[in-house]
Amino acid sequence: MTQADPTAEARQTAGLLAAIEAMEATLAVAGALAGERRRIDLGGLDAEMGRLCAAALAAPRAAVPEVRVRLEALVMALDRLRAGLAPP
Repeated sequence: MTQADPTAEARQTAGLLAAIEAMEATLAVAGALAGERRRIDLGGLDAEMGRLCAAALAAPRAAVPEVRVRLEALVMALDRLRAGLAPP
């Protein structure tokens, strides 16, 4: 059994958390645009959420609890955004 490289795991975790933070910011902007009745491409947001979820599957074990909580919050924010949009 090979031992995990703590430095590599820390970099992987930091990269994933940075991507989650970027998505949080993107959803905040999307929410503001929706509040102004501007059009939003949910397909792009859904695709990025899919990539984040896939990356989370490979997250180091120690990062899983924090990543799970952050992803759950993102999914809820995306669901709220979707619910607040007028039908196309």
